[in-house]
Amino acid sequence: MIDQSNTLAFYNSNAHSFIEQTINVDMHLLYQPFIDNLPVRPPSQQKILDLGCGSGRDSMHFANLGFNVTAIDNSAALIDLAKAAAQQGMNHQNAIEWHCATFQDIVQKDWQRQFTAIWACASLLHVAYDELPELIDGLLHMLTDDGVFYASFKYGDSERVKDGRFFCDMNEERWEALKQKITAEFKDKTWLTTDRRADRNEEWYNIIIKNKGL
Repeated sequence: MIDQSNTLAFYNSNAHSFIEQTINVDMHLLYQPFIDNLPVRPPSQQKILDLGCGSGRDSMHFANLGFNVTAIDNSAALIDLAKAAAQQGMNHQNAIEWHCATFQDIVQKDWQRQFTAIWACASLLHVAYDELPELIDGLLHMLTDDGVFYASFKYGDSERVKDGRFFCDMNEERWEALKQKITAEFKDKTWLTTDRRADRNEEWYNIIIKNKGL
């Protein structure tokens, strides 16, 4: 069993450097397919859950487009710094609702059918593979009937610890096997991208899920 307990400690201890490395990364190649799949209604009538918001970069982007955003992270240090960054970087009146909470905390909240979209960029990769089906099922119940779910993982076929952080990698075979354990019915699309950070050449496995029939 791989120890996952140090991942939170890593983010709390390295919050400043993590935000410096990620807050200005150009994510438009991922934003666009996500936005293209959102329900056809004005942003002001939609709620996006940013799951594992980190620096707050993506929450700010969506809020600046007019979406209502709820930003979640388990690291209190990251949440505090992301809030401060948002106060400086917001050009839209929409406020971001911030929560310091675990993924399990979120699933326990009374948020069923509350969100038109969930954005889980490089966040569920810190969850053990065997725990993902139940967690994804719980998250899908938070979506409206026309809702959209995006997630990304480092491309690979293992679970590992690197620099104190636990990672669950994903590829085609692992995703297909995982899908069989998710009870909700949905359509999905997957594709590979390269890391947008200048010093990285890693590949990422991207997933968009929409409710069956949409």
